[in-house]
Amino acid sequence: MTAEEILHTGNPLQQGNISKQIQIDRPLKGKLRIMPISDSPWAPTGFGTNTRNIGAILYGDGHRIGYGGCQNSSHVKWSTPWPLSQTETWAHFENLPILFPGQERFGEKSFPEWVRQYRPDVILAHLDFQMFRHITDSKMPTAVNFPLINQKTGKLLNRKERTELMNKAYKEVNTIKQKGPKIAAIIPFDGEPSIPMWQQQIDNIDFPVAMSRYGQQGLKQDFNCDAKYIPHGVDTDLFKPMLAPKYGKENCPNAFIVGCVARNQHRKNIPRLLKGFGQFVKKRKLSPDQAKLILHMDWNDAMGWVFPDFAKQYGLEEYLMPPLMGNLDMGQHISDEDMANLYNCMDVFVLPTGGEGFGIPTVEAMSCGVPICVTNYTTGYELIKCDDPENEKVPMYPLGGKWDDVTPNGRDHLEEEDICERGILLPYKDMWWDTPKRAAPQRALCSEQAICEALEYYYDNPKKRVAAGKAARAHALKEYSWDVIGKRWVEFFNDVTSKIKPVRKKK
Repeated sequence: MTAEEILHTGNPLQQGNISKQIQIDRPLKGKLRIMPISDSPWAPTGFGTNTRNIGAILYGDGHRIGYGGCQNSSHVKWSTPWPLSQTETWAHFENLPILFPGQERFGEKSFPEWVRQYRPDVILAHLDFQMFRHITDSKMPTAVNFPLINQKTGKLLNRKERTELMNKAYKEVNTIKQKGPKIAAIIPFDGEPSIPMWQQQIDNIDFPVAMSRYGQQGLKQDFNCDAKYIPHGVDTDLFKPMLAPKYGKENCPNAFIVGCVARNQHRKNIPRLLKGFGQFVKKRKLSPDQAKLILHMDWNDAMGWVFPDFAKQYGLEEYLMPPLMGNLDMGQHISDEDMANLYNCMDVFVLPTGGEGFGIPTVEAMSCGVPICVTNYTTGYELIKCDDPENEKVPMYPLGGKWDDVTPNGRDHLEEEDICERGILLPYKDMWWDTPKRAAPQRALCSEQAICEALEYYYDNPKKRVAAGKAARAHALKEYSWDVIGKRWVEFFNDVTSKIKPVRKKK
């Protein structure tokens, strides 16, 4: 059975007593108890999508899988069959203390409880450092404070006494490190410069993984971390070109459709896409029947942009097509089949992002045979231009120390070098800080002019647009299909298995 076939096997939860049979018949000898943890394994985020797919692949290889996340599973309606038995689906501690509003059941108090109850051999985390730092902190708390004064006597400790305290503390730390579960972490690297506070978390990871070639280089360059390169995967059997997509074209069959699929957050830089699209339709004098823009994201995201206001301001209300939305309040999302249809109705996919750890929607669009336009920053270069990302070096974009520095790639207009076989790299001129009040990566800001020119290029050259889509599809099959990525994860955990002693629950 191939990795992609594993993703589409029957759901044991819907097959009577099969789940119990699976649990009994599946030998644990030589295999691991793995707890994949994500922001939301049951929601359509990049981290969530990758987590559940990795879990399915490892389950198919014989490992025991249990998820941890912040979604309530009773509210989730799966859009695709899922090969996990109920007894093997751990997680969901709804009554645990809340650490941060909006991150219920997912924090410093819930995580140790998961580990205590289920004793995984390996924790597999998508290590967003702001959300998941408690994972590595609980593994090995390196920030140990030693007293200078004996509280009982009021006297300064001498060197011998301090040495004894230090040795005792580090012995305890090493005990935690040796006896606790190992941590395999997929480390995002989506902007520069890197943040020094990440060093402690990275040092506490036993098996680091980089989801991009850019991230692998950055982790080595900034933290001396030798991470395994395993990118996100895409189901190329599902996300594929369609002759007659059911969404989008029925109401405007002759329209040039520009699409974007992303989280509605500032980093995605969507107002620039609106401006660039607005310039494009104005220059070409296209009516709302002749051009459409799909922004498939949560328009009501509290942390995102208010699209209706921007569309009204730019005179684009009639050009916007509504997104396909599930019931977000109930934790639902649209099916993968509907997403594949959505990509297939697009003539071009555009993401003017300020920086990506990887970019799953970009690769999903590529797999559907859609040419892509992505900012030439972080992972954009390797997705569009690299033929062999595992072995090719990618740009690391050295930045100066001033906020107003012009980047090396700074320009507003497309040039011939930006037009590649499977898409267009959008140049950028300016940068901004993701969060000015604290340490955060800088983000690339591509111009609306460059977006407009990219749209014009594909609008004027339909044959080149089709050719770019075919090349994008071929590259997705070669580098990012789950038959390729699944094998990498199986090999990776075979190596992990050989290096650790599995933890077994007491009967």
